[in-house]
Amino acid sequence: MADEWVNYYEILQIAQAADVPAIRAAVSKERRTWIKRQASADPARRAEAELRVQQIDRAEQALLDAASRSAFDERLARQRSQPQAESTAGEGDWLERARAYMAMGNPGAAHRAAREATNLRGSDHEAWALRAQASFLTAQFPDAEFEFAESIRLEPENYDYHHDLGEVYSEQTKWAQAMREFDIALRLSPNNPVTRTAVAQIHLATEDAPKALVVMESVVSGNPDNEYFKYYLAAALEGVARQSLTLLRDGAIVATSEAQVQRLEQHADRIAALRLSDPDAAEAVRDLRRMAGASREMRWEHSNVGGWITGLVILMCIGCGGLNSDGGTGTAMALLCALPLMAGLVYLYVHLHRKPAWQHADAIFRSTNLIVRKGI
Repeated sequence: MADEWVNYYEILQIAQAADVPAIRAAVSKERRTWIKRQASADPARRAEAELRVQQIDRAEQALLDAASRSAFDERLARQRSQPQAESTAGEGDWLERARAYMAMGNPGAAHRAAREATNLRGSDHEAWALRAQASFLTAQFPDAEFEFAESIRLEPENYDYHHDLGEVYSEQTKWAQAMREFDIALRLSPNNPVTRTAVAQIHLATEDAPKALVVMESVVSGNPDNEYFKYYLAAALEGVARQSLTLLRDGAIVATSEAQVQRLEQHADRIAALRLSDPDAAEAVRDLRRMAGASREMRWEHSNVGGWITGLVILMCIGCGGLNSDGGTGTAMALLCALPLMAGLVYLYVHLHRKPAWQHADAIFRSTNLIVRKGI
């Protein structure tokens, strides 16, 4: 198409009134989505993904700077006020128009054009797939299910179609169906890192972080510079650290052992070592380190034992005075002899009552027989 105008709000799938945190979140989400697609074996899909990543980068620069955003909004208003040309598309170019709309970041228009293409050529698997991609990007997941199913019916051995249908099922938390499609995709493209990462995402969503970590360790070892894969390795590391903690009946998740605290620290260090630019990763590092620090914080826990020890010390002082009625010097000597025992009693009290927070949490757990989250 001649008009190369790109609506950055549509690229990020956000409203024009979105605030800065919403823009940052959308940039992170869309960037992960399209970086993943850059690993496609299909040159056309790979080129589309590379273009979209560039557009997301430009959208980030334009919308996070107040002056640039104001200028873009003015241009957007002018663009919307211009009369739209009548469509003259014929049978042969609806699919190309759909691709152009997708490149412009307008999946709604892409879907309408692709629908025209499938109406004219119902046996064109590419038209059905493009229509499905547009439905997916606009969160019309039931439509995307049907449209990808049609593209698969027409082209059953296409890796991308099975993977994308798996993504559609994942968005709807239909984990079994998603796994089925990902298994087929991996049969067609063995060890494909994108699909293996999608499988790891299901493990994370179903609270099986150890399996996700095994998958992502392998994926990242073969693709050490890929930001997308490293992001989900970080997510798996965080998931394993959190799932190893103890779940109390009141819903609190706490460390109750030194091993759990060490895991929080070690996994925070590993995530930091990945040097990810995504703010979610930095937040995960801060959270894990904060939890570890809070778990190591020394706390007092008082009990009636303190009163008994105080009373015993007083009795010892009185006894020392009574046994040495010959004068102050004898009393002082007796007290001096009793000091080691007094010091030992004070040490015992401190030892029993001043502990790291994780030990206090462990004592609470053991005394109240609360629920334990499975250790890892």
